Amino acid sequence: MTSTAPAPSAARTVGTRDRALTAARTSILEIGATRTTMVEVARRSGVGRTTLYRHWPDATALFADLLTRELTEVMEGMEGMEGMAVTEFTARVDPALPGSAPRDADDLVRLLCTFADEVRTNPLLDAFRRHESAMLSEYVFHRLGTSQRHLIEVLRALLSQVITSDPRLAGRDADRTAAMLFLAVQGLVLSAPLADPPLDPDGWRTELHLLIRGYLGL
Repeated sequence: MTSTAPAPSAARTVGTRDRALTAARTSILEIGATRTTMVEVARRSGVGRTTLYRHWPDATALFADLLTRELTEVMEGMEGMEGMAVTEFTARVDPALPGSAPRDADDLVRLLCTFADEVRTNPLLDAFRRHESAMLSEYVFHRLGTSQRHLIEVLRALLSQVITSDPRLAGRDADRTAAMLFLAVQGLVLSAPLADPPLDPDGWRTELHLLIRGYLGL
């Protein structure tokens, strides 16, 4: 029988990275991103500074990986269109949402709005938005990161299934629609605090729902 367990060295590497990322997250939430230096992460995680620098050249690179991990953890709830991981996510954030793949465009809109709202209210993203806007702008204006590409792919998979099952979306291109939805929702999530008021959290959710429905022609 062939073991599927990771090699000890690989497991140690993953464990080291996770410890450092978790320590960085805690530090950012406690003392802010500006004061979360590589020295501080090393102290909190127990990972030596030399080891830390083997994984990340600086704090900005570490923060980028931390943001990817954070968004991936939220996204994992949306995945499972081929499996069933969406069940846990939808039950946790909104019991009224479907516990499996969206059955139609209405289900998809509700799922996407709930996901966007969870990202909008994520405390780590809020800290980055307030203190690391330069890092975030890299992924808004210059390139797509790993988690962004992953999210677009998740949306594409969702849309492909819903386009097949819901005649209201007949003729839609899943790739283009997923990319456009992602760009629109990303901008709205990152800029949400700028429009409060008049868009308080309830108003933001309501208007986002209307915007996505309008774009999809529902």
